[in-house]
Amino acid sequence: MILLGIDPGLNTTGYGLIDYNPHHTQFIAAGVIKNSRMMIFPDKLHHLYRELGDIIRHYKPELVIIEETYSNRNPRTSLLLGHARGVLMVAARNLEVPVIEYASRYIKKALTGNGGASKEQVRYMVMKLLKLVNLPPEMDASDALAIALTHCHHMKYESLLYPDKKQRRTR
Repeated sequence: MILLGIDPGLNTTGYGLIDYNPHHTQFIAAGVIKNSRMMIFPDKLHHLYRELGDIIRHYKPELVIIEETYSNRNPRTSLLLGHARGVLMVAARNLEVPVIEYASRYIKKALTGNGGASKEQVRYMVMKLLKLVNLPPEMDASDALAIALTHCHHMKYESLLYPDKKQRRTR
């Protein structure tokens, strides 16, 4: 099962793809979608939509997992991030790919055991779990892989809880 994790952002959106089966998880690709800070807001949203669509058409993931919006001190920043998340989710759904969400603290806890882990700790665990020597330098890419890995952990947990079911619920 190919999973696409997305760390949403208006100027930099991370994506990470992994191939998951219960006995082995393999890295496929990771990177970022970058918007120029000089672009106007509607063009940034359109670029995110178009680029994510291209990634989905190329890799054909069966599921997109995206980080939930967190409360930011600046309401405007939260609103802008919400727009970016919405566009990314619509891009996936328009290509018939289901979308699920996980909270940032849940992702950090699933990977490191600490809901307040740093980006560096999350990156370290992503590299360990996927047996990688290097990753793209942007933390957004490793965060996106962490999001996808969180769903792998969730599926393993569900299969232990409900061994007679393929998967009882997605969350």
